[in-house]
Amino acid sequence: MLSKTIKIMSSEIKVIDKAFKIIGCFDEKNKSASLKKIALITKLNKSTIIRICRSLMKHEFLIKNEIDGSYQLGFNSWKIGSTYNSTLNIANEMKSVLNDICNETGMSASYWVKAGQKKVCLYRVNSTSEMNHYIPEGSTAPLVSASGKILLRFSNDKKKIKSELHKKNYIFTSDERLKNIASVAIPIFNFNNIFCGALNVSGWKQDFTKKNINFYAKVLNYKKDQLKKILN
Repeated sequence: MLSKTIKIMSSEIKVIDKAFKIIGCFDEKNKSASLKKIALITKLNKSTIIRICRSLMKHEFLIKNEIDGSYQLGFNSWKIGSTYNSTLNIANEMKSVLNDICNETGMSASYWVKAGQKKVCLYRVNSTSEMNHYIPEGSTAPLVSASGKILLRFSNDKKKIKSELHKKNYIFTSDERLKNIASVAIPIFNFNNIFCGALNVSGWKQDFTKKNINFYAKVLNYKKDQLKKILN
């Protein structure tokens, strides 16, 4: 029974692989393709192509020209491509803002979001200083330190954090997650006033004097309107 199930699953995966091969035939130079051309590119037999194309047409990933019988990408293919382009644009714009913050403060700059009971570093520009606090994009960490507290504040009713934000419009922590590392963070909202994530700078704690902390917070708050436009 198990071997039969595995065999069925393997067969289904092969069909998916073939479907991606067919979709991969289309690009800027090949905006439409005949059955013969798809067979030539994919090395699949025509009956298999026709069967898979019917399924792709059903789900609007392909459309068929009824006059010459050629295939073109459908609405859902366009939608996925547009989403991908949008994501790339957001990433580039976010990195540009973080790069400005990094240059102005000399600290590493990050944008964090909450994922379950952890925080995820979605975008990051690491300081070029020899005393760099390096974190790669995609890293996860517990919901502690300045950015973690911001994310907690807006996912739970944390009155103490709320009070601190109300007084200073930022959160500062030191030695909380990592020894000798300090950070300043602020909440980020879009134009609909929906909370999106936490923006922070982090580095070695000796660089976080009272004067510098206020300066870092000022830079972060100055940049938050740019992020509003990006996240809107």
